[in-house]
Amino acid sequence: MNFYQKKIVFMALFFVLGTVFIGFSILSAKTGPNNDSAYRQRPPVMFFEKYHDQHMENQDCLDCHHKYENGENILDEADLEDGDSEVYCASCHNDHEKYDLQQAFHRQCMGCHDRLSAANMKTGPSLCGECHVSTKRG
Repeated sequence: MNFYQKKIVFMALFFVLGTVFIGFSILSAKTGPNNDSAYRQRPPVMFFEKYHDQHMENQDCLDCHHKYENGENILDEADLEDGDSEVYCASCHNDHEKYDLQQAFHRQCMGCHDRLSAANMKTGPSLCGECHVSTKRG
């Protein structure tokens, strides 16, 4: 093999390895763990007490809080005690459940907001940047 053939083979190998590396980088960024902030494209949503209180003005507790069995919400509203860590979404919605925390928020919050919007009712945000707001100040 002469010098130019070796150079072409080397460049082709370099190109293939580079393409594979970039491909795996993109794949891992899209499929990384949900709780690893290195994989997030937007900051997490902070559902502060004021937003919870705003929802309580127009919603029943069991509209959001739930424990489903056979498609029915069997959660007893009396079990929702303030400060009890079991009432937080993350206590059930984790990597071991059908819907992790991110999926649960997206389905529950955006679904409700979209339904209210479709009915021409006042609602909360449904666009990514409206909930995923950076807390950094520059």
